[in-house]
Amino acid sequence: MQKKIVLPLFIMIIFLALNNGAVHAGQDSCFFSKSLHKTGEGMRYWYEAEDGFMALTGMPYNELGCKQCHAKGCTDCHLEKTEKGPAFSLATARKNETCFKCHAREKAISKMDKSRNTQDVHMEAGLTCADCHTPRETHGDGNFYKTMRDPNAKDAACTNCHTKDSEDYPAIPATKSHRIHKGKLECNACHVQNTMTCYNCHFGEFARTKSKPKSFTGKIKDFLLLVKYKGKITSGSLQTLVSADDKAFIVYAPYLTHSIMSDGRKCEECHKTEAVNILSSGEKFAMATVKDGKTDFYKGVVPLVPDLLEWPFFKKEDDKWVTFKPEQKPLVQMGLYAEPFTREELKKLKRKHTYYKK
Repeated sequence: MQKKIVLPLFIMIIFLALNNGAVHAGQDSCFFSKSLHKTGEGMRYWYEAEDGFMALTGMPYNELGCKQCHAKGCTDCHLEKTEKGPAFSLATARKNETCFKCHAREKAISKMDKSRNTQDVHMEAGLTCADCHTPRETHGDGNFYKTMRDPNAKDAACTNCHTKDSEDYPAIPATKSHRIHKGKLECNACHVQNTMTCYNCHFGEFARTKSKPKSFTGKIKDFLLLVKYKGKITSGSLQTLVSADDKAFIVYAPYLTHSIMSDGRKCEECHKTEAVNILSSGEKFAMATVKDGKTDFYKGVVPLVPDLLEWPFFKKEDDKWVTFKPEQKPLVQMGLYAEPFTREELKKLKRKHTYYKK
């Protein structure tokens, strides 16, 4: 059980100063100054990559007014207001609500899952973000990382807990599904319910301001996108964006939507589905239909075949959002993280299997 430690704020400031740190972690000698939470380097690295969205906006990352979620220092997470005044608290930093202040997508996921009665099993069990994401991971370790996918940048992993049977965490059962997929699939591929994406964001008027992004469709959580990452199949996500001059952009990446199921997905949910049958034949697959102003996304599992997946794009005309076809082919970013499915892998998915569970 994590103990709640509350110290007067001035004691924390003196402690950090004596240990060559500061509340706002400005010195290069402070390990926090190189952390991803402090630098925001993951976002910059994605945005300014050769095939990143800056290729369409022409606006360097440092000039974007919409980037607001960089932790300045300890008080962003550890500050607690008490009857005696502001204080330093470990308990406050461990609350999900503290993380949600910046991690808005995770907050939206939790809210949507509650409304659908499909809450993540870890949330239902009372776990918090800090139970999986370690202090070294969140505070930094003195090393500079370009993204959270750099080696050693993250500590959180399913197998940290689900390795050996214990009173709290069951081991990975030796089912046929686990044996057949071992070494080929990450846990996420079968145990993540669906993909979360904030769809069709517009990078126009808000790019240089601090106003909220404006999106036509909003938050989508209907399908599961499967991608390959470092040779293994895992859960993924995408982001579609539209520039101020109506140029389109799609980014695909591995992503753990925090909607974990205790039971894995059934064979028929991935094998020989409508999406798989169409994609394996080399035909284009429409990920959504738009009719009478309503957008309905495909419900189900979709393997990443970037040249064949069709996504609708929207722009505003006369204060109404309408679909449009970009004049030039959408810029697709994938090489930093995600890998597409091969023809052979699609053929395997097209086969019907019945080895679920036992």
